[in-house]
This record gives sequence, C-alpha cells and structure tokens, in this order.
Amino acid sequence: METLLNDMHTGQDLSLPTNLPPPKGRNYFCCSDHYPSPGLPKGVSRWDVLRALKMARRSLGLSAALLEYVELLIVRTNDLDWIAGAAPIVFTGVQTAARMLNVSVRQINHYERRLADAGLLTWRDSGNRRRYGKRGEDGTLLFAFGADLTPLIERYDKIVSQGEAELLDQQLRAKTIGVIRSCRRVLSDGVCEANTCGLTCDVVAQASDQLARLPRTFAPSWSTAELCQLSLEIEAVALELKAVLSPADHTETSGRAEENVRHHNTTNTSPNPGGTCNWTAPERTSPVGDELILQKEPAHAGGMDEGERRSGHGPVIDQLADAGAAEAGGGSTGIEHIRFDQVFDVASPMMQHMIIEEAGQGPANWTALDNAAAKAASYLGVGPTLWAQLRAELGPAAASVSIVIAERRLTDPDNPVNNPGGFVRALLARAHSGKLHLHKSIFGLMKKGETRQ
Repeated sequence: METLLNDMHTGQDLSLPTNLPPPKGRNYFCCSDHYPSPGLPKGVSRWDVLRALKMARRSLGLSAALLEYVELLIVRTNDLDWIAGAAPIVFTGVQTAARMLNVSVRQINHYERRLADAGLLTWRDSGNRRRYGKRGEDGTLLFAFGADLTPLIERYDKIVSQGEAELLDQQLRAKTIGVIRSCRRVLSDGVCEANTCGLTCDVVAQASDQLARLPRTFAPSWSTAELCQLSLEIEAVALELKAVLSPADHTETSGRAEENVRHHNTTNTSPNPGGTCNWTAPERTSPVGDELILQKEPAHAGGMDEGERRSGHGPVIDQLADAGAAEAGGGSTGIEHIRFDQVFDVASPMMQHMIIEEAGQGPANWTALDNAAAKAASYLGVGPTLWAQLRAELGPAAASVSIVIAERRLTDPDNPVNNPGGFVRALLARAHSGKLHLHKSIFGLMKKGETRQ
C-alpha cells in the first residue's frame, strides 16, 4: 500500500513507501497528540455538518460551486476524523480535486481562500505545501497535511443556528409574499368595482397607485424587512378600500338569504336564473396519491423486472406506488422511465447517505427515498404544504425524485438553483401543463457524472 503525495501547485504525484516515517516539520500533525479537536456533538455526523452548511448557505455567503467543493472535501474524510482528538484533514491533491470537479487548479485554490476567509477551513502545512497523509488499518488518520475542516466542528452550533434563522426567514418571507398577493387581489377587485360604480375618492386613487407600483414577482434583492413593510402598507390600503366600498349600514350580519338570490359580493346581488338553489356539497374523497400502496415495484416508477437487485443494496421490494397520480397531475411525469438505482446514483453523497439511513437494515428502495426526501425538503425550504401538494399531485415516487433533482441543482456550478422552493413549484407547474420530464433530468445528471469521471 502506498501513500499518495501531491504538490499543491503542480499536482505532481509521487509515491512514498508505507514504512516512511512522518516528517518532523514545525507544523507536524499527529492525530493522537497535536491539534486535538473537540469533535462533533454526540449523535452528529459529518453529513449533519454538510446539511447545516446547506441550510445556512445564504448567511455564510456560500455559492453553489463552493458548496460542491465543501461536499467533495467532506466526502474525502472519514467518520473517525470528526471525533474528539482527531481532525478532518483532506490530503487529496489540488490537481486531483480540480479534475474531479472539472475546474482549474487555480479555481480550487480560489475556493479554499474563500472558505478560509469565511472561517470554514484552514490548512495543515508540512513546510513545502505538499499534501499527503497516512491512515491506519482501522481508518484512523495517523498523520496528514492538507485542507483542515476542524473549523466546521468548532462552529457547528453557530452554523446550525444560522441555518435555523435562515429557514425562519424564508418561511416569514413566503408568508409575507402570500399576504401581499392576497391584498393585491383585494385592491384589484376593489378598484374595478369602484370604476364600475363611478366611485372616485382619494382611497381609490391610492389603491390604483399602489397596484401600479407593485411588482409582479419579488426578486431575492427584496429583503424580508422590505417585504414586511410593503405588506403593512398594502394591507392598510386594502382595509380602507373595503371600508369605502362597504357602507356602515351593511356591516351587520345579514339575515337568511332570499330564495333565488345569489350573492356575488357584499354590495351587489342578482337573481339566480337556475331556480331555487339546492346545491349540496359532493362527498369528500381522498386526494389522488395520498395513499401509499406497497408492492414489489412502484406503478409508473422504474420498469424494474421482478426480483431485480441493486448492487450492494439487495432486492428492490416494498416500493411506493404512484396510484395514478401522474395522470391526475396533467399527464406523465417521466417517472415510468426511471429506475430506483438510477435515482440513487445521481443523488448527492449526502442524499445517498440519508436514503441508506432510512433503509436501516433493509435494502435501499423507493420507500427509503420517500422518507429521505421528506427530510431533505425541510432544509431545502420546501414547506410541509408544498411537499404534501407535490406528493398528492405527482405521487410519492415522482415527488421524491423532484427533491433529489432540486438538491443536486443546489450545488450545480453550471446552472445552480438559488431558491429550491421556487424550483419545486416550477416543476409542479410543468406537471400541470404536461411538460414535466423527470427522466430527462435524471439522464442528464447521469451523463454529467460520466463526463466528470
């Protein structure tokens, strides 16, 4: 067995015999007695660190490319590197990392400087900036020189707090935008009604001016504080407009409606031409895709032959059924062309780890993917309501694949997604118009992975 020696600048690969003792430079690192780290809290893994970084990506100023490089570094460590007394040091050569990410060596150096400036990375230098290390038979890091991720351990609690604050900010932002859009409809209907009635006053003019200045969409440049201020302003105008259009003598609760009268709004009524209104609510039924049907192969999800096995994960059994949800959502989503093993292969390393964790002692399958996707949706900013809607309208399998794609696109340096929640909503809109093709996205990720290898 040989230890790989890499030069930071040239990426030159040299071979060292295993019996070569570690160098005695001034920054010599040995896991047993030098630079001991406090280790991650009990029950926290390196994947929890990566998940926390992705949740706090905006407040930490991490771009998609930086997140992808951090993920590569964490993947190149071992679970034993994150315990107390050890250190997660990555001694993979810069040229090797550049080749894996299909970027230049200069870009890798730029990534590391950015991470160091953010306080998320430091270096263990052997004196000549060469990166190498050696592990014991049990995987313990005996000595290493390279990029040191110990700052992630030291700042873990703070990063988690930043991620939680960012998630709350996203939820408040989404709720505030919903209030603004609701008030926009009130203003639009109110101004239209005022113009129809020939009503002119300062409140109507103010409402018309407010409508003209409201943007159709809210870019990320709008801060949450600005959105809250706008929400208060437009809500106040909407209340004033309602008061103008609804006279005081009509504010009391009305009695029983007259027969053959249908109420359009609070001020205008018209006879119902259809005769006596005897409408009754239809029976309430379960939403399509709300039920999980366990079977050997999910309907419309993969086309696996019975008994087919995924390498390393056992037979694919007891998988989720779409229950016809794809058809109910406006046509095929392409899930019928996708196998589970293809989805697993294109998932990020962290997502793969979450799927295996959900599978437990059993095989990784669509059920484990569905459970892992539900957890991933929470840190991606996909709220419970949107996640439930996605599963109900697309089916559990297609919804889970959508989350896998959104999570991968979060760290895609070529075409990153800055708002995963908006990305998922766009996928849902495509499904409604019959233009959602999940299999093309999966095949595209597979091809990109083959190109980088």
